[in-house]
Amino acid sequence: MQKILVCHTGAWIGDMVLLTPALRALKQAYPESCLTVLLRPLVVDLMKANPYVDNYVVDTKTDGQYRSLIQLVRQIKGNNFDIAVVLHPTSFRNALLPFIARVPIRVGSNYKGRGILLTASSPHNTNLHEVNRYLSVLHLLNINTVPDANSGDTTSSLLSTNLEFWHTDADRESIQKRLQNAGVSSNERLIVVNLGTTWRTKQWDVRNFAEVINQISSVAPNVKIVLTGSTSEQALVEKLPHSESTIDLVGKTDILELGALLERCEVCLTCDSGPMHIAAAVRTPTVALFGPTDPNRHQPYGTGHTVIEKPVSCRPCYKRTCHRQDTPHLCMQKINTTEVIKALVTKLNEGCA
Repeated sequence: MQKILVCHTGAWIGDMVLLTPALRALKQAYPESCLTVLLRPLVVDLMKANPYVDNYVVDTKTDGQYRSLIQLVRQIKGNNFDIAVVLHPTSFRNALLPFIARVPIRVGSNYKGRGILLTASSPHNTNLHEVNRYLSVLHLLNINTVPDANSGDTTSSLLSTNLEFWHTDADRESIQKRLQNAGVSSNERLIVVNLGTTWRTKQWDVRNFAEVINQISSVAPNVKIVLTGSTSEQALVEKLPHSESTIDLVGKTDILELGALLERCEVCLTCDSGPMHIAAAVRTPTVALFGPTDPNRHQPYGTGHTVIEKPVSCRPCYKRTCHRQDTPHLCMQKINTTEVIKALVTKLNEGCA
């Protein structure tokens, strides 16, 4: 039995969703393997639901960089891994750990020279979507995948690059009950508006969200709007006008229930965020607003989505704090409500076709 370690300590939900095609391909190429993922505490609960993951090693970093490094090396060495696949795009540490632990086969991209720690490396390509970049690393193990986001097969073919999410019927029933309690019938049309994102620079002004909600309520009065976000984003809801067509579920679902909710909705409006990738995974058409990040790498994966971005000279900057002195957050400010409403209405009309 092959023992495989996948190293990706990105602490974001979206990263874990985008890893799925690579994890699936690994498990299909090595069906008798034990696949372990090195990850951060924030995403442990989600990855427990991933059917391709057998075990995980948690990088807490609570004991300082040096001590936690030594502890992880011992843990990795004790597991006697045969293969380490470094999928974190930029972390030197993710390559250093299996090197010190003497994992025999170590593959990953050669970001800033970390290929010296690997037994085989590929060029660090920033022109690929993250899903395809992860898959390109697997070519080093002679696992050949072909991007085919239109494929309906998500379990049996190495050619499938489709995303997956792992909510259950119990999660669907839980969401249905919440919606019923809010007065939503089973055949009622829903739009989900995800208000928040992890970086301030990715955030669209809440006043814009308010305008979109008001206009959608006018042009599509038969559609209800469900608000989502983390508990830290509940303050954003207070800035929105009260509407009978709006249902507030911000901070009121766990991550798997969120997948069930997004699956239930016809359209998702969101900035670049984890819920954006979950929406893509459950095949919900998404209108995604992009500012400091590059949609070529991070847009909703698959077909049927709309990306709205503006050609501002300083983007993509990948900064969590905007450094513009003249007009801070210009890349997000330039996205206007008219084009967002038009995109949402188009998606709703396509759903009726």
